[in-house]
Amino acid sequence: MTAGLYPRKRIEAQRVEQNISSSHRIIWLTSMARPLDCGPAPSRFCDGVSGYGVIYAAPQFDTAFIETVVRDRFVHRHRRAVPFGDISERGWVELATRTNEAVVLLDLTGRGCLALGAPTDAVTARNHAAGRALGRAIYREHEDIDGFLYSSRLTGADCYAIFDRAVPRLAALGTGELKDHAALAGVLRDQHIGLIRD
Repeated sequence: MTAGLYPRKRIEAQRVEQNISSSHRIIWLTSMARPLDCGPAPSRFCDGVSGYGVIYAAPQFDTAFIETVVRDRFVHRHRRAVPFGDISERGWVELATRTNEAVVLLDLTGRGCLALGAPTDAVTARNHAAGRALGRAIYREHEDIDGFLYSSRLTGADCYAIFDRAVPRLAALGTGELKDHAALAGVLRDQHIGLIRD
């Protein structure tokens, strides 16, 4: 491995082995037969054309919901409501690392980007260009790195971005329809989110 954009010394300083005991992913119902699949698709740390995919998950269900369903839709809006279809067409996945397995992540929380020498926009910007460039560089230059630990720009809570090469070390603990998730009603209530019925 060459130093490339991110020298090994900086990588080692931010490298953490993560045992994930429980984390949440929200996906389309059409993907539920293979809940841990992740093909190349445009997202925060993947440009969709560089030959790798990324799974996104969060230890807290509310963060997974807000990151996936809510996003920025309430900016400059008086009404806080989402179409019911945006929920009924999705499912939830609870995942974890397999027994005696871990994923190796770069810690971008706190001063992580500063320490790594990565642009803070990689984590905090609505535009994903910086994050995609970072993901592409790390995926290509450091084969032992499985992804990122980062803070949600929406909730501030931890999130995981896990490269496809680490998926064999993950297991789905449970799946279901998002509309039936036990925590959904509480999240909608706590975030003052209404539903728009079709």
